[in-house]
Amino acid sequence: MQGTNGVLRGFAWAVVAVAAMAPIGHAADPNHPIITEVYTDPPGLNDGPIGRDPSSEHQEFIEIFLPLHQPPGAPLASALAPLKDALRLTFYEIEGDTSSSGPGLVNYRFDLPPFDLDPSNGTAPGAVARPTTGVVVLGWVDYLGSSTTELAGTAASRTALIRGGITSLPAPPNDYLFIAINGHHSPSGTTNFLSLSATTESKIDLPAEASSGIVQNGSSAYLLVARDLGGYVQLCDDAHAADCAAGSDPNLIQQGLGLDTGCHQDGYAGNDDGTFDYTQQPFPSGGGVDLDMVLPLGGAFSLLVAQIPEFLALPPAPGTASGYARVFVDVAKTTETAAIDDPAADAALAYRHIRGVGPFFATPGRVVRTTSPPELAVATGAEQMFQVLAQTTGRPGVLAANVGGNYGINMATSPGASSNPSVVTFAPGTSALGVAGQAYGLPMVAITPGASAAHGSSASATVTVTATNTNGGDPAVVSPVQVTTITATVLKPTTGQNAAGQPFQTTVFAAVQAVPAQAGVNNEFRATSLGTYVAANLGGAAQDTLGHGAILIDPASDLNNGPFVQLGLVKDFPDPGAFVNYPGPGFPKLDLRQTVLQSAESVSGAATYVDTVDAVGVRAVRLNHPDTLTFGGTFTPSEPLHFVDAVGDVGQPRSGLSNAATTRTFELAIVESNVRDDSSLETGATDDFGIVVEVAQVEAGAPVVPGEFVFLSLTGGLQGADVDTLDVPPYQNVANIVFLDLDNLHTVLGIRALEAVYLIDASGTGEIDPIELFSLNPATQPTALQGAEPSTTKSLWRSAQNTMRLTFTQDITAPPAGAVLIQQMLAGALYGGDLSAGFSFALENDGQGNPRILKIVDTGPSDLTHRQWYAVRNTGGWTGVAPFTVQYVVQVGDADNDGKVLNLDAGAVNVGVPNFSAADNDRRDVDGDARILNGDVSLVNARIPSFTVQKPTGH
Repeated sequence: MQGTNGVLRGFAWAVVAVAAMAPIGHAADPNHPIITEVYTDPPGLNDGPIGRDPSSEHQEFIEIFLPLHQPPGAPLASALAPLKDALRLTFYEIEGDTSSSGPGLVNYRFDLPPFDLDPSNGTAPGAVARPTTGVVVLGWVDYLGSSTTELAGTAASRTALIRGGITSLPAPPNDYLFIAINGHHSPSGTTNFLSLSATTESKIDLPAEASSGIVQNGSSAYLLVARDLGGYVQLCDDAHAADCAAGSDPNLIQQGLGLDTGCHQDGYAGNDDGTFDYTQQPFPSGGGVDLDMVLPLGGAFSLLVAQIPEFLALPPAPGTASGYARVFVDVAKTTETAAIDDPAADAALAYRHIRGVGPFFATPGRVVRTTSPPELAVATGAEQMFQVLAQTTGRPGVLAANVGGNYGINMATSPGASSNPSVVTFAPGTSALGVAGQAYGLPMVAITPGASAAHGSSASATVTVTATNTNGGDPAVVSPVQVTTITATVLKPTTGQNAAGQPFQTTVFAAVQAVPAQAGVNNEFRATSLGTYVAANLGGAAQDTLGHGAILIDPASDLNNGPFVQLGLVKDFPDPGAFVNYPGPGFPKLDLRQTVLQSAESVSGAATYVDTVDAVGVRAVRLNHPDTLTFGGTFTPSEPLHFVDAVGDVGQPRSGLSNAATTRTFELAIVESNVRDDSSLETGATDDFGIVVEVAQVEAGAPVVPGEFVFLSLTGGLQGADVDTLDVPPYQNVANIVFLDLDNLHTVLGIRALEAVYLIDASGTGEIDPIELFSLNPATQPTALQGAEPSTTKSLWRSAQNTMRLTFTQDITAPPAGAVLIQQMLAGALYGGDLSAGFSFALENDGQGNPRILKIVDTGPSDLTHRQWYAVRNTGGWTGVAPFTVQYVVQVGDADNDGKVLNLDAGAVNVGVPNFSAADNDRRDVDGDARILNGDVSLVNARIPSFTVQKPTGH
């Protein structure tokens, strides 16, 4: 056999597939035989039966559907009608791999027994009656141990290596014919299955093909022909040339030479060439692409045999095909209609990839019609593994499908308990609605990492997927409830990687927010949470770079107007030949060009920036933003985000980084447009770019210096890896926002502030269209109060040792004595004397280890009086911190924090007695001695009742 096990790498074939097909009407079964499934690569060590994985349900097989001749309901094609009682078919595989030793030769030929397709007149002598389902499966029977000459069992008890091993012909309702392709390899043969004739050129080359399999991965054409029609030629492979007449090599290139199209019934081809583009088939002969010698432009079979890519790069189920299947047997291909033959359309719409563990999975003996009942299928746990970023809730889609007919179903998830709730917890997510037949459904689960979960830690849960009919009156869903296992791994990286995959510098986190186009809306950005934030803080906590901030928050700005956006707002990349470069801080630090050339992405051998760098410069855009602190951003978007993964991918529906809610704060936000000059929308699919930052300020001891360029790593990936796309759900977006969480630049590299951002083109065309870069944490902004515990206007509940915690937006140092005032609030907006000398002030770290919390404790006999209001204030004495005021009412004994002291408070304290190690914020500890005892109950009872106290006037 001449096949190779080549794999098409990096080929991005958008699965137009069935989910995106035009509406499918119920149709009629074909009037000729068709190939419905070829399973090429079962799990295990090989494709053949020797050395197979014993747990594999199916070995390789070929499946064919036979039409029924029962006029007038199902007449055969006119050429086949005379052959209805003894139709003889042959299945060929023709080698198409250009790296093979014999491209264009036969890999194998199976001459099938005659089939009687007309049950109305009995079964013709020597023929085999068509099974009621019309399905014929060609597959292996079991060998005896590792022998390749003897079969296991007896002639009456051979085991077919499909469906987990059947020992006799299937019975209705799964009635189909099984033909043992190696059934004649034993002296006694097999009687419980049909066999191919030992005299036909269907010999399996032993021992190699019993281990390697006969259906090879690689580029090959599969043909089904009728032996009694004009144009048939008996072809042989080069190993069995003696069995055939001279000149019987296949010739699919020219009509009238060799095998001809007059006998053709069906065919398709798998293509694993890295340069194959299914939309461009057929290729001109001699182009060097697999199959171009077998199915060249203008060839006799080239428009009849659709070429399908072996490798899918895009979700929801990327990877190498384990085979191919016809989508619906009752939906005709273009080659089976009067329309113009279109193999590209057939490749996209008529076939789907088979996977090892589903969906979509191998289904020997079963074909699907548009009228078949809908059916739920859910992939195994091996397909349900997700990564989730710390401080987010990811919402990946569970891989499932409607593997039945073309009736819509809705899918929902119900996760069970986590195997380790401290690592992650699971909850239901958004359902998948209206999933058509033979289409993927991705019902979501919500996965939330624990606050203390370590990087790389994992937990699992069972998840129940339930399917219901979308439309009442449709056939009931088959297998509507199924269970699988989902596993989540927490991502909390602090370093990137060098070209050898070793830890290098640090990593940041980028997230993309879609700004969907909305009919009748001029400015979709203004209504986003970032737009609202910028409108309230422009010039303060949010500062623009290109001067477009005011335009972007003006509801009247028409961001759908192509000339306005492209000519007035977009910051263009330089034209080729006008590349730019910027100097670094001097040797040994690099300039911008060398920063790109010596990035781990480039050194690794990736071609990402090959077209980006010339002899003197780089294709890049510099965005000189206001100096921005790398930590302590104050903005978190409320919309779903799509975080970029370690290789730059983003927005994939099965990623735990997609559709995420987050508590992360961001320091920078890039707004980019998808509006073209003519006001149409691009997808953003080719908007790929790397991100370099320029250092402005560093902390003492930092390994970088001001002016240095740092090529960012994203989510722990290669330093310098690019964002691959900005085409994120819900798609057709008028704009996208790219957020950057930069905290690790400060924590790991000691970078305090940044000067500028450089967008490095990674496609050679500069298609990303930045229209603004917002600094969300300008270095010129003072540190601000972010929150308080207890919250402002709530009560202080102790008779002594009242404790308050104030959290700030940036790192702080303890205030000098008297800088923070603590005063009684008086009528007329007045304040009493400063009481701060009776309080201690100490720093605490927040959850990320940053010193941003000021703990204030009333240290002596309390200076605070029951039922009085007090304010904690900075009026300018604490320099570097913006003025703030926090107000509290003293209600000694307010255990439930409702601003009153009643019997319920006494009950709450009493339940906690005794406790000898109460936390300093435990409201049941009323006397502040870190214990909950009867004395605390007494203090509460002494103040019952104490109702709400109004604030003094003017406050």
